[in-house]
Amino acid sequence: MKDEELLNETPNPEATQTVTADKSQDYGLLGLTGMFIILLGYNLFKGLPISDLNAMFWGYLGMAFIIKYRQEKTTSNLIIAIGGIVASLSALANYILSTW
Repeated sequence: MKDEELLNETPNPEATQTVTADKSQDYGLLGLTGMFIILLGYNLFKGLPISDLNAMFWGYLGMAFIIKYRQEKTTSNLIIAIGGIVASLSALANYILSTW
């Protein structure tokens, strides 16, 4: 077996770790979204405020997409990041004003 063939067959461990980290973050976001929907439905059903949940969810989403934008440089990631941060800050302001 030639050295070139050996190099082509051995996977790059750094690339594998990056793919695994990306997948775990995606699944983490799906889990957070699922829990957010459940808690949001419960709070709406019981008549409880939801602005605190909104602030946390949109803040996480905005920051996650800032990181994705820095890696991929796509306009859609930037738009989602800005929207998430604006939504988070407005929900936080609403929560603070309603509980003050």
